[in-house]
Amino acid sequence: MRILICTDGSPAAEQTAALATRINFPPETAFTLLGVSESDGDQAFLTASFERLEAALGGARPGILRKMRYGHASDQIHKEVGESRYDLILLGARGHSRHLVPAKIGSTLSRLIRTVDVPMLVSRNVPERINKALICTAAEAASLETVRNAGQLLAQTTAEVGLLHVMSQVALRLDSLSDDLLDTAQTAMQRGTREGRHLEDAIHLLQQSGVTGRVIPLIRHGLVVDEVLDELHEGHYDLLAVGGHYQPGQSRWMGILLEDLAGELTALASCSVLIA
Repeated sequence: MRILICTDGSPAAEQTAALATRINFPPETAFTLLGVSESDGDQAFLTASFERLEAALGGARPGILRKMRYGHASDQIHKEVGESRYDLILLGARGHSRHLVPAKIGSTLSRLIRTVDVPMLVSRNVPERINKALICTAAEAASLETVRNAGQLLAQTTAEVGLLHVMSQVALRLDSLSDDLLDTAQTAMQRGTREGRHLEDAIHLLQQSGVTGRVIPLIRHGLVVDEVLDELHEGHYDLLAVGGHYQPGQSRWMGILLEDLAGELTALASCSVLIA
């Protein structure tokens, strides 16, 4: 596995290394530390950041490579990903918004969500241990790729996993069953609804991906961002996983919607966020 850790020398960027140690990546994992600055006079500043990151990762070793780039962060990260193959990008987030309006994230992360198809892990308020993770799914076939990517990451932990789908409170079709608007995950699975079958498939996929912690299917009703944030707060999760990249078989409209939701949830969530 090859992981790109991006730093501008800030404490927010450097907490990515702490998050990496919580996930317990295999010893053979290769880390590239990418320092990005808008000026060429920050070599000493970035070198000091590299040293702190390496110390947090357990010390310098052959599997850790240092690189420096100069320019706009999103442009340089995009170039690095285009020139070398990575399985995951780690970035730090400076705090989070406490209000739904406006819900904005930094221009770097916002641009990367829209232009990079590699899963990104945004660190924030990193705990001593990842005990609970929440995976959000749109109940589409393409969403299973998000579930798979999140499962492969969480397989390195013993975290309990909440598997959440948010259903609208308003029927989208005239022939929609009223029961669908009241479904819990358990009743949807028992009745064999589209959402229930999707949750069953996602549970099996997580288990096949190596997740050993308990998987709890969840359905909530309402606005997606509101319900995800409420579940995060009520469930005391340490990590949120959402879809944010275009997947084969996914409508472009759904891809744009997921990009917007990923950006909004990344801005508002109080925990680390995997955009898978």
